[in-house]
Amino acid sequence: MTLTEFLLARIAEDESDVWSFRDSGESGYWTWQRMLAEFQAKRRIVEEHAGGGGPLCEACADGLWNLERTSLPCPTLRLLALPYADHADYREEWRP
Repeated sequence: MTLTEFLLARIAEDESDVWSFRDSGESGYWTWQRMLAEFQAKRRIVEEHAGGGGPLCEACADGLWNLERTSLPCPTLRLLALPYADHADYREEWRP
């Protein structure tokens, strides 16, 4: 599993949880609206860095962050993954 796949899967899980909360009739309209917007923003960040047919992150494309030319993903994606570090599929080499 790549870091991109990992992030998109975690975002999808979180989004599913929010929809379940919303559909349960619980209050908190603004909370789940904000969270859904956050998931969209995170997806766009991942896509921006991963390519996915869209534009690449300029720093990733130019290798500006990766002076050693290692195979690690860029720091932005690794930071997005950090809240999921306790997930079974998280890899320690992704830790920023």
